[in-house]
Amino acid sequence: MKLRKLVPALALTAAALTAVVAPAFAGRTGAPSSYKVVAWNDLGMHCACPTFAGFLLLPPFNTVRAQVLGYGSNDPVIIDSTNAATYGVTVSYAMADNTESTLQADPYFQQWITYAPKLFPGFAPVSGGKVQGLAGNGISGNMTYDSTLKDWTAVGIPAYPLVDANTAKNIMTDPLGGANRNPYPMTNVYVKNSTGTILAQTSTVTPVAFGGCCSCHLSLASANGYPATAAGSFAYLGKMHGQNSSKIDFNYLDPTGDGTSGPIRCSWCHWDPAMGESAAPGLANVWPNYVIMAGATFTRADIKVSQYSFSDVLHRFHSQSTKVLTQYDANVATNCYDCHPGNNVNCYRGSHKAKTALWCVDCHGNLNQRTAAGQLAQPWKASTLPSCTAASAGANPAFACHANNTVNGTVYPTSPTLFGKFINGRGHKGSIKCQTCHGSAHAEAPSTMTLDNTQLSTLQGSTSYSFPAGKDKTYALGVCVYCHPTKTSTWGVPPHL
Repeated sequence: MKLRKLVPALALTAAALTAVVAPAFAGRTGAPSSYKVVAWNDLGMHCACPTFAGFLLLPPFNTVRAQVLGYGSNDPVIIDSTNAATYGVTVSYAMADNTESTLQADPYFQQWITYAPKLFPGFAPVSGGKVQGLAGNGISGNMTYDSTLKDWTAVGIPAYPLVDANTAKNIMTDPLGGANRNPYPMTNVYVKNSTGTILAQTSTVTPVAFGGCCSCHLSLASANGYPATAAGSFAYLGKMHGQNSSKIDFNYLDPTGDGTSGPIRCSWCHWDPAMGESAAPGLANVWPNYVIMAGATFTRADIKVSQYSFSDVLHRFHSQSTKVLTQYDANVATNCYDCHPGNNVNCYRGSHKAKTALWCVDCHGNLNQRTAAGQLAQPWKASTLPSCTAASAGANPAFACHANNTVNGTVYPTSPTLFGKFINGRGHKGSIKCQTCHGSAHAEAPSTMTLDNTQLSTLQGSTSYSFPAGKDKTYALGVCVYCHPTKTSTWGVPPHL
C-alpha cells in the first residue's frame, strides 16, 4: 500500500472502449446552460518525508483529478479540452489550507526547498516567489485535460501536512517529535467562464502524511550508538547498507562535490515507477562529478544500478531481516502501518475498512506473499495490483471480490498498465471514472473520515433526494438525477457498463 504517484498514467489498452463510450454522454450543439464538477485525489494518501538532508524516499507530490459535466436539456456531455475551448470555460484548482506563506515558513518544507535541487538537478522548488512541484504545478493553477483518461488533472501539487490553526485537525503525530499536523488539507476545484465567473465548484481532500518509518528507525539508531535523530538514522542506515552486497555506505557519497555527504535519492540506483522511472538513472548520470569521501571502503566501481526495484529491496528486506523480525516486529509482513502512515492518520480508511474486516493484505497480499508472487519485481503495474474483481496474485482474501462486468469482451473497470484498475478505471457509459463516483482509492465512499465524505455529502445533499435504509448521502454517487435530469431522485446502484 505504498500510496504515491509521481507521473501521469500510461495509455489505456482496451481498444473495445470505442464501441461503448458515451452514447448517453454525446456532444451537442450550443453551450451548456450549467455545469457540475466532481474532484478527487488519485490516492487515499500520499506520503512525503519530514526531512530531506540525508535521503529522499518521496517528495511533496500530490495529484488532483476532476470530471466536468455540461448540461442542456438532455443528458450531460463530458467537458474535455476541445469543447471547453469552444464554450470558453477553464478548470482550475486552489489549495485551501496550504499557502505560500505557511509552506515557505515551515521548517520541514524549508528543507525540501534547500535540498530539492540536489535531489532533482535543474529543479527549482520556488519560482518567482511561489512554490512549485516537480511537474511544474503550484498550490493553485489551471488543470489540464487528459484525453486518454478522460479527466482534468493537476499533477504533482506540492501538498504538505501542516500545523493547522484549527488544532482539532492536527491528528497526525510527528514521528520526529514535532507538533502534531493536519494530513488532510483541502483543495477547491472550479469551472469558470472567460470572465472568471465561477460556474461550478467542489472541494476534495488532498491527503499527505509522514510515514511511520521513524518510529522504528530512531530507536534503531539509538540502540546502535547513534543519535535518535533523522541524521543519526541516516548515518546508521548508511552503515547497514554498506554491510550488504553493494558495500556502499551512502554516508560517504557527496553527489555535488561540495564537501558534504548527501542528500541522496534511493531511486538513483533502485528504479521506482512511482518516481516516473522505468529504469534507474544511476548516480553517475545524475551527478557525473560525484565524490566518494575520505574513509569510504568502496570505490566508484562499486556504484552500480541495481536490478531490483525500490519496492522490492525495501519490502523484501524488512520481511526477511532477522533484526527486524526479532527486535522490532515479528509480524511486519502484515503490519503495514509500521512504515506507511499510521501516526493517527490511518491512511486506509475507505468503505472496505468501514464495512468489513478487510485489511491491506487481503487485497495486496502480505509481504511474504507479494515477494513469492513476484509482485515487487513489477511494482505499480496493473498485473501486480488488485482490481475490483480480483486480489493481487498471491493474496488470500478473507472476502469475495466484486463480480465482473463485461461488455463486448471488455471487463470493466478498464485500466491502463500503471497504478491499477480502479485509479485509472472507467465504468458507467465507458466515460465516468470509477473515482468520480466512489472516491479515492483507500478512502472509498463512505470513508471512516468525515472530510473524505464532505464532497459527496454536498453533491447528494438535496432534500429532494431519498436514500434507502442503511444508505445516506455519504455513499458513492448514486442519485441518478444528479447527472440525468429525467431519472430517479432515489439513490441506487447505477449500471457499471
